[in-house]
Amino acid sequence: MKPKKLRLKNFGPFIEETIDFSKLTEVPLFLITGKTGAGKTTLFDGMTYALFGETSGRLRTGKEMRSLFATPEEETSVYFSFEHQGMSYEIERKPEQILAKRKGEGNRKQAAKITLTIFDDKGKEMRQLTKRNEVDQLIKELINLDAKQFSQIILLPQGEFRHFLISSSSEKEIVLRNLFGTHYFQQLNEQLKEKAKLYQKKLDHLEQELTMLQKRFIPVTEEPTHKNENFDAILTCWQEEQAILQANILQEKTALSDLQEQQKQMEDTYYRFQTLQTRQEEKRRLDKKKEELLQQEQVINEIKQWITHYEFAEKLMDSLTRKQEYQSEQEEWQIKEKDCFKELAQQKKTYLEWEKLEPQRINTQQEMEQLADKLQEMKRLIPIAKEWQNKQIERNTLRTEKKKNEETKQNIVQEKRQVQEEQKKLLEKLADQESLHEDQMRFEKLRQEQEKYQEILVQSQQMNEQLKICQQRLVAINEQHQKSQTLLSEQTQQVATLKSQWASQQIARLQLLLLPGEPCPVCGSLEHPKELRNHELPEKKQVIKLEEELAEAEARLEQINQKIGRNKAEETQIKQRINELSTSILEKQEEMERIKESLKCSLEKSFQFITADDPIVSLEEIQQNLATREELIAKSKVSYEQVTEHLTVIDDKLNSIEEQLAQNKEKLQQGQGELNSLKKQLGDKDIQNLVDDVKQLEENVSMKAKWLAEEKEKAILLSQEIKLLQAQQENIHEQQTRNIQKLQLLQEKITQKLLEQTYFKQEDEIRSFAQQTDMYQHNRQAIASYEEERLIVEDRLTQLESFPLKETLPDLNKLKQELSELKSKITKQQENYYRLYEQERTNQKIIEEFSDIYQASQEQLDELIQLQQLSQTINGENPRKTSLERYVLQVYLQEVLQVANVRLQRLTKNRYQFELAEEIGSYRGKTGLEINVYDDEAGLTRGAHTLSGGESFIAALSLALALAEVIQTQTGGVSIEALFIDEGFGSLDEEALEMAIEALETIESEGRMIGIISHVRELKERIVQQIRIETEGSGQSKVRYHLG
Repeated sequence: MKPKKLRLKNFGPFIEETIDFSKLTEVPLFLITGKTGAGKTTLFDGMTYALFGETSGRLRTGKEMRSLFATPEEETSVYFSFEHQGMSYEIERKPEQILAKRKGEGNRKQAAKITLTIFDDKGKEMRQLTKRNEVDQLIKELINLDAKQFSQIILLPQGEFRHFLISSSSEKEIVLRNLFGTHYFQQLNEQLKEKAKLYQKKLDHLEQELTMLQKRFIPVTEEPTHKNENFDAILTCWQEEQAILQANILQEKTALSDLQEQQKQMEDTYYRFQTLQTRQEEKRRLDKKKEELLQQEQVINEIKQWITHYEFAEKLMDSLTRKQEYQSEQEEWQIKEKDCFKELAQQKKTYLEWEKLEPQRINTQQEMEQLADKLQEMKRLIPIAKEWQNKQIERNTLRTEKKKNEETKQNIVQEKRQVQEEQKKLLEKLADQESLHEDQMRFEKLRQEQEKYQEILVQSQQMNEQLKICQQRLVAINEQHQKSQTLLSEQTQQVATLKSQWASQQIARLQLLLLPGEPCPVCGSLEHPKELRNHELPEKKQVIKLEEELAEAEARLEQINQKIGRNKAEETQIKQRINELSTSILEKQEEMERIKESLKCSLEKSFQFITADDPIVSLEEIQQNLATREELIAKSKVSYEQVTEHLTVIDDKLNSIEEQLAQNKEKLQQGQGELNSLKKQLGDKDIQNLVDDVKQLEENVSMKAKWLAEEKEKAILLSQEIKLLQAQQENIHEQQTRNIQKLQLLQEKITQKLLEQTYFKQEDEIRSFAQQTDMYQHNRQAIASYEEERLIVEDRLTQLESFPLKETLPDLNKLKQELSELKSKITKQQENYYRLYEQERTNQKIIEEFSDIYQASQEQLDELIQLQQLSQTINGENPRKTSLERYVLQVYLQEVLQVANVRLQRLTKNRYQFELAEEIGSYRGKTGLEINVYDDEAGLTRGAHTLSGGESFIAALSLALALAEVIQTQTGGVSIEALFIDEGFGSLDEEALEMAIEALETIESEGRMIGIISHVRELKERIVQQIRIETEGSGQSKVRYHLG
C-alpha cells in the first residue's frame, strides 16, 4: 500500500490541509517536523481513521478529533487516497458530529458517513461503496490488517523498540502478545487457575463433608475417631464399631423376644379369667331378665289380640275405601254423561251454522285465486323495476364521473399547455447550444492563439534577457581581453628578459668550459680569446631558479594566449548570438503584433459583447461568458429532461382520462338503451306504486287465505269434536256399567268378611277402629321389643351354657398390675433395641456416604493435581521457567530475529547478529525472550543493552522492520510501501545520529517511502524533503512543504 494524498478538514488542529505524498516520490526519505503538539502524529491519526474509523493510539474517537476551530456549519472529514496492487482507492470518512441546522436555528446530529471509490490501473472508476460494513470488510480483506496492527507496522515508535530491545522477558511478552494476538494462552492459563480454584473449593467442600460425617458417626465405645487417621484406618475402626453394635442389637432383640413371649402368656391368662368373670356376671343378669319377661307375657298376649283385630279392620278397610271410591265415581260419571250430552247438542248446532256459509266460502276462494294471478303478474314486474332503478343510479354515477373526468381533462390540458410553454422556452435556451459549441470552438482557437502569443511573448522576453546577458558578457569579455592583452605584454617582456639572462648564464658557463682547438657550441669558432673568458661562473642555484621562473613565465604566457584566443572565439560567438537574438526578437515582435491584431479582429467579428480593449482581458470575459452559458444550457438540459418526462406523464394521464371518457360515453349509451327497454316493459308504473300494490294484494290474498283456512280448520275441529263427544258418551255409559258390577262384587266380599268374625258388627265400627294407627304402631313396637329381647336372652343363655363357668377366679387386679409392669419393661427394651438398630443403620449410611465422598474427593484430588501441574507448566513453573505463551512467542520472536538479522548484518557490515538467549534466568521475568547480540569482531555474544546509541538505534530499527514484515506475512503478505518513524532521535549523539541516518538511507534504497516524525535540528539539516507543521498563535496548524 502506497499513500498518495491525505486531506484533513476540521480534524485536530487542522482546518483544511492536504498532504500530497506524490511530491515526495523522487527522494522517498522525508521529514515531518514541527513543534511538540503541532499535530505531527495527527497526520498518521487521520490516515488510520480514514481506513479503520479509529485513531492510531485509540485514545480518541473520530468524533473527539473534530477541530475546536471548526464553525458549527462546517463538517469534519478525512480524505485518503492510496495505491495498492495496481489499483487506486479513495476513501472519505466523516465521524458522527453536531452541526448547525441548514434552515432555522439550533443544531442537528449528523450520523457518520463513509465513501470508498475504487479505480482501475487506467484511472477509470469501477465501483463505489457507501455502507460502513461493506467498506470495513473490503479494507480488511484488502490490507489484511486491523487498525492496531496497521499502526504497529506503519508507525514505528523508535523509543519503544529500543526499550523493547533491552526490556525483560515479561515486558517483551506484553508487547509481543499485542502484536501476535496470543492473549488466548494467557486466558487459558487464567481459566485453568479459575478451574483449579473451583476444584480446590469442591475438594475442600468434600473434606468438610468427610469431617462432618466423622462427627456424625456414633461409636459404641466412648473413644473418638482421630482426624489424622487415614481413610482405611477410619473405615476399619467404624466396621469394628458396627460389628460390636450388631452383636448388641442381636442381644437386645433376643431379650425383647423373651419378654414379648412372657407378655403374650400373661395376657392370655389375664384375658381368659377376665372373660370368665364377664360371662358369669352376664349369666346372672340374663337369668334375672328372663324372669322379668315371663311376668310380662299375659299383657303381651292381650296386645297381640288387639293387633289382630286392628289388622283385620285395616285389611277390610281397603275394601270399604274402594267401595266408597266406586260410589263417588258412579256419581261423577252420571254428571259427566249429562255434560257430554249438552255439549254434543251445542256442537251439532254450530256445525249446521257452518254449513250454511259454504256459498260465501266458494265465492271467497274464487276472489283469492283472481287476486293471486294478479299478484303473480305484478311480482314479475318488480325485478324489472328494480333493475330500471339501478340503471338510473348507474347512469347518474356515470354522468357525475364523466363531468369529473372532463374537468380533470381540462386541468390536464391546461397543465400540458403550461408545460409545453416551458418546454418551448427551454428549447429556445437549448438552441443556443450549437452556437455555444461554435463559440467554444472559436474561443478555443483564440485561446490557442493567445497561448501562442503568450508563448512568443515569453520567448521574446527570454530572448531579451539572453540579449542583455550576451551584451553584458560581451562587455565583460572586452574588458577581460584588454586586461589579458596588457598582461600579455608584461609577461612577454618578462619572458624576454628571463630568456636573455638565462642565455647570458649559459654563454658564460660554456666559455669556461671551452678548450683550445675545439669549436665553440655557440659560434663554432676554433679560437677562443682570453678576454672573453673573464666571466664569472654563475651558481647552480641561480641557474635552476632562473630556469624555473622562465618556465613559469612561459606557461603563464601560454595561458594568457589561450585565454585571449578563447575570449576572441567567445566574443565572435556572442556577437553572432546577439545578431541572431536581435533578429529573432524583431521577428517575434512582428509575429506578436500580427497575432494581437488577428485576435482583435476575431474578437470584434465573433464576440461583439466584449467591452475590454485588451484581447487577453477580452478572452477572460469570453471564457466567463461561455462558462455561464454552458452552465445555463446544462441546467436547461436537466430541466428539459424533467419537463419532457413530465409531459410524458401528462400525456399518459390525458390518454387515461380520454379512455375513461370514451368508456363512460359507451356505458351511458348502453345504459340508456337498457333503460328504454325496461321502461317499455314497465309502462306507466313506477317501482314504488308497484311495490305498494303488490304489498296490498299480498295482504288481501293472505287475509282471504287465512279466513278460508280458519273456516276449514273450524269444520275439521267441529267434526272431530262431535265424534269425540259421541265416543266419550259411549265410554261414560260403559264405565257406569262396569262400575256397578265392581260395586256389587265388593259389597258381597265385605259381607262375607264380616260373617267370618264376631268382634265387628257394622262397617262403621271397622272404620272407627282402623283410625287407631298410632296405637297400632306403639303396640307393634312393644311386641317387637319384647320378642327381640326374649330371643337375645334365650340365645345368649344357650351360648353361656356351653362355657365352663364354675372355675374359681384369681385376683385380676394383681394380674393386671403385673401385666402393666411387664409392658413397661418391654417398652424400655424396645426403645433400647430400636435405638441401637437406628444407630447401626445411621452409621452404615454414614460409612457408605463416607466411602462415596472419599472416592469422589480422591478423584477430585487427582484432577486437581493434574490441573495444577498443567497450569504450572503453562504458567512457566517448570525447569525451563517458560510458559506456553512465552514458548509460542519464542517461535515468533525467533522468526522476527531471523528476518532482522538480514538487515542488521547489512547495516553493520556483518558485524552484529541477533540471538535469542537460551540461558535460564534467576526468575521467570528474565527467561525466554531475552535478546543477545553476537559481535563478530569480538567473537563473543553479549547483551543488547551493551550496544552504543547508534548501534542500538540500528538494532532497534532492524527489529522494528522485521516485526512489521513478519506481521505482514502472517496477515496475508500485504505489501506496505510506506513507513513512518515517530521520534527516537533526540537522545542520539552526533555519531549515533549519523549511523541512524545512514541506516535509513540504506532502507530508503529498497524502494520504501520513509517518513521521520521528529523535531531534531540535525535531521532538518540532513533531510532535504520536509513536511513542516507550523503552528499559529491561535492553536491552529498549517502544512508547508520544503522540497530542497
